[in-house]
Amino acid sequence: MSDRAGSIHGAPAEGAFGSTDNKKKGSSSGGIIEQVPPDVRLRIFSANDLIRVVILGSSGVSSGNLSFLAHTEYWRWASSPTFTSTLTLASEPIPVSTASALDAFLDVVSQSNQFTAPQNTAQGDWTQGTRTVPSNRTGYLYWMTDPDNSAAKIGVLFEKDNQTSELKAVVWYKKAAPSSGLAFAKKTFSKTLTQVSGTDPTAIEAGTWYYILMGS
Repeated sequence: MSDRAGSIHGAPAEGAFGSTDNKKKGSSSGGIIEQVPPDVRLRIFSANDLIRVVILGSSGVSSGNLSFLAHTEYWRWASSPTFTSTLTLASEPIPVSTASALDAFLDVVSQSNQFTAPQNTAQGDWTQGTRTVPSNRTGYLYWMTDPDNSAAKIGVLFEKDNQTSELKAVVWYKKAAPSSGLAFAKKTFSKTLTQVSGTDPTAIEAGTWYYILMGS
């Protein structure tokens, strides 16, 4: 894994996917399924970059002491990220999947602030209910239009440590556990993230929500 990690407008963790609530999970369809499309990179920013992510598919890349594993998400964030009322989330396919290029893209923020998350999750890893933000963290909940369906919304919850200001976890919210396991399938887009009050996804839209956790 890179000790640091080039360029779009436009974000993993020591810890498994999980839930603080033991509620109903979606049924699994089996197979290897990712949370978001493989072989893309994301940039989340306001005036400045807050988070960058490299998401690898079935092939890893390495060069010298730099290594990025297959089926792995590499998240990196700016020191003391500031979550404003609106952010931008931009996604694009990885243009050059060399270790140095991926490292250069991620290195724009901070080489010391990073976590990784496995991609091989199934539909059943989406949990029905609401993620409880730990008491030592502050949660920032946003919504955006679903890249795959302009009539639907997706929630994104960022959890920041109250003492260190480090990003500790990111949670995707959907109104149904995706049959494909993907939070979204479209690879190229730019969306506005709009903050809502609190961390309960019913502030985005009433009804049942499912979520999946990246981080710890």
